[in-house]
Amino acid sequence: MCLKKKYEWTVGIRVLHWLTFISIAVLTFTGFYIADPFWFVHTPGTKEAYNTFSMANVRFIHFVAAYVFIFAIILRLYYAFFSRFDADWKEFLFRWLNIREWGLTLKNYLTFKPYGVEGLKTKYNPVQSLAYFAFIVASILQIFTGIILYTMNDNSIRGVSFVQKLFFPLVQLFGGYPNIRIAHHLLMWFFIIFVIAHVYMVIAHDIGEKNGSLSSMFTGYKCEDE
Repeated sequence: MCLKKKYEWTVGIRVLHWLTFISIAVLTFTGFYIADPFWFVHTPGTKEAYNTFSMANVRFIHFVAAYVFIFAIILRLYYAFFSRFDADWKEFLFRWLNIREWGLTLKNYLTFKPYGVEGLKTKYNPVQSLAYFAFIVASILQIFTGIILYTMNDNSIRGVSFVQKLFFPLVQLFGGYPNIRIAHHLLMWFFIIFVIAHVYMVIAHDIGEKNGSLSSMFTGYKCEDE
């Protein structure tokens, strides 16, 4: 039973959390389709897809979700550095370097038992800190590689040539456009694994600490020890 509640997540953070999750889900599904089309709605009365624009529609949804994802990541970074309540950039960058706490944290995730030390009663533990830091880095790379693929062959949009020139050093670093596509695809798998691991860690943390971690991203509140 929760006797005392602590306001942990603001409305802005919760909205961005779910926008990010939904956009990742949509981007993953549509990304799989773009890479290897596995369904189409055929033209009525025929078995052809030439008049349904299924790939064009899926690509449009992919691009819209990408814009939502970019917006969510940019705003989350703004909160991390400039928000009066949610400025947690120090925990992203440095908390995972606390080697002493790694053993206790991993024990919590593997056994579903409480940490047992007051030092870990913070917003993020070292595993979460490293996971979120990696998520931000992967998100930035995914956005950059996505923009490169989006503008790769289209010079009809104003400003595209500038974007191509801006990101061309990254293309060279990766060894060409084919490798950019491979990197974009592999990063998608990182997000799939991250979401699975994130859900597991939240459940383990909730069971171990009995602090309402699972429901806190809906309500904003966690249970706190007296």
